[in-house]
Amino acid sequence: MLGAACGVTLGVAGALAGRSPAVGAVRTHRLGYRRVVTRRAAVALTFDDGPDPRFTPTVLDLLAAHHATATFFVVGTGVHEHPDLVRRAVTEGHEVANHTLGHERLDHLDRAGVRAQLEGGAAAITALALGPAARPRLVRPPFGFEGAASRAELVAGGWEVARWHGCLERHLVRAPAAEAAARLAAGARPGDVLLAHDGGADRTTTVDALPDLLTALARRGLAVTTIGSLQAG
Repeated sequence: MLGAACGVTLGVAGALAGRSPAVGAVRTHRLGYRRVVTRRAAVALTFDDGPDPRFTPTVLDLLAAHHATATFFVVGTGVHEHPDLVRRAVTEGHEVANHTLGHERLDHLDRAGVRAQLEGGAAAITALALGPAARPRLVRPPFGFEGAASRAELVAGGWEVARWHGCLERHLVRAPAAEAAARLAAGARPGDVLLAHDGGADRTTTVDALPDLLTALARRGLAVTTIGSLQAG
């Protein structure tokens, strides 16, 4: 599962917020971005597959301890089950975005199914009335997979697709927590979107590696913030 979630080769194509690629480009290029153009010495740290009461509270505690903020791509069903965790994230300065309603692979669905997943995830976030820290139109397809139907629907719906440049769990498959964190931090550049997970499976090793990752990024002079903050800066 980790390989599927983190091992997809991602190219920069498509559009940043508010700009959609031409329809012809959709057929040949992966939508979205994995880096944000910025002058800041900062990266955007993102978490997928939560909220999860086993791991999300600890992730939030660690981010607070390191004075870092992150973007949480939440699954709609989890938002329905654990709304207080989502509210806590926003209260503590984090950003909440859409990871679909049920974490289904969009490349396995027709356009109606894709639309239901995207709109259902967005509706779960909107229902909490979280204010500007909630960005339901900012979406990450589960596993990073897409097909013709999902590409067409993402463009037609005006969704902002965020992908990633580096994945913590991909390094954790090959190395212990401290080494995995060091490898991800060593390859990070200003504007990179970094991926980790706070739900969907046993994320104990992710939680173990997170303090090392935050410390390593800080030593490189890279602040850790949200996608929206990077875009605004």
